[in-house]
Amino acid sequence: MNEDMSDEELANIVHLALGELLNMASIVADLQTTDEAAEEVYALCDLVAAYYGIEQMRATVEEHEDGSYTTRLEPVQSHIQTKTPSTIPGHIRTRGKPKYRVSDDPKKPQDEV
Repeated sequence: MNEDMSDEELANIVHLALGELLNMASIVADLQTTDEAAEEVYALCDLVAAYYGIEQMRATVEEHEDGSYTTRLEPVQSHIQTKTPSTIPGHIRTRGKPKYRVSDDPKKPQDEV
């Protein structure tokens, strides 16, 4: 049986998952019918990313005389104090649903002998 994840490994996985959720939310912002609605979604994403110390990038598109484009990603600086949880509780409430564990170990888990 694989060892349980450390608190640090769990925090890293949750941090990466939160970043992916923010990427999904930015796609939702692109689908909004008004610019104001899109900006509200982006503002929420920016707030959460800044608070949890998730790197943010802004795309800058430059059009050239020949009709081609160059896209550059530039980091965004935030003035919001980041939150880095010192501990993550080891108990997750699942309300009777099965618990799943994320593992990046390519080996299959082996039963204890």
